[in-house]
Amino acid sequence: MIRVPATVLAVLAFALAFVGLVSRYLPVDNEIVLLLASASPYLTAAALASMALFAVARRWAATILAATLCVVMLAVLAPRYLGPEKTSVASVALRVLTANLGMGGADPRAVVTLASSAADVFVVQEMTPQAAEAMSAAGLDRVFAHRAIDPRPSADGIGVWSRHPIVASGAIEGYQMPMLSTRIRVPAVRFDVTVLAVHLAAPWVQPLRWFSDDIARLPETLRALADTAGSGAVVVAGDLNATYDMSPFRRLLDEGYRDAAEQAGAGLVRSYPSRPWLPSVVGIDHVLLRNCAASSAYTVEVPGSDHRGLAAIVDIPADPTAS
Repeated sequence: MIRVPATVLAVLAFALAFVGLVSRYLPVDNEIVLLLASASPYLTAAALASMALFAVARRWAATILAATLCVVMLAVLAPRYLGPEKTSVASVALRVLTANLGMGGADPRAVVTLASSAADVFVVQEMTPQAAEAMSAAGLDRVFAHRAIDPRPSADGIGVWSRHPIVASGAIEGYQMPMLSTRIRVPAVRFDVTVLAVHLAAPWVQPLRWFSDDIARLPETLRALADTAGSGAVVVAGDLNATYDMSPFRRLLDEGYRDAAEQAGAGLVRSYPSRPWLPSVVGIDHVLLRNCAASSAYTVEVPGSDHRGLAAIVDIPADPTAS
């Protein structure tokens, strides 16, 4: 009697896992694909459940099929847990922290304490004028002597604070929210490090086409940064409002970029939402790297914000001529 209900449940679990896997390779042109792709890592559990249920029902061919699906889904996840990658190249460690301030609602003193202990370069999004003033008053400018900031109301503000000199900065136009490109002179590094502060439109609180247009345009910006930087390191940090499992996000990696969390073997690195009563379930805050490598990546609490911050230790190739 148990074979029929077990088979029905197994078929449902298999179908859920299968569409979760397929959604990773589809364009994010509707909210269903968006949700399925974001949930894809968790739907691996449905594949495991379907395999077990088919076995209970003694549907052996279906059990093998479900086991194959499990292997594929686990293989998709595995690279994010393998690392960090080893290199023999001499490097300089640069600590990068990105934090969405939750429309300026993050506790300024807590943010300054966090940034002071975890970052050499601090990238912020959703920085209101009031938040910028409060963080400066709390001592952020004393810790980070250099800054390029564009505070704005609501979710539009963005900025970069650095312990090292910012030798150039400029806005990147054409996106729903401001982006800020900077070049930072890091001691013992031959070429200035390009740091792009980025915040893409959110696909679930704004029209989906805004997000689609932003993330479709971003590869062009990343190519331009790479061309300008040449052999120099490029660090792209911020709230991309996309998970690693969305195909438009992975297309950002086609120009020689790597996701810091994946490169460091840090796993899913969930950053949103962040509330005491609500655990983080998706990783939409990222650090992307070119001509450098992450040896560590992890999330940190940002009190008062609805995001966790993302910190990464980035190894920048050292200048071989530096003494």
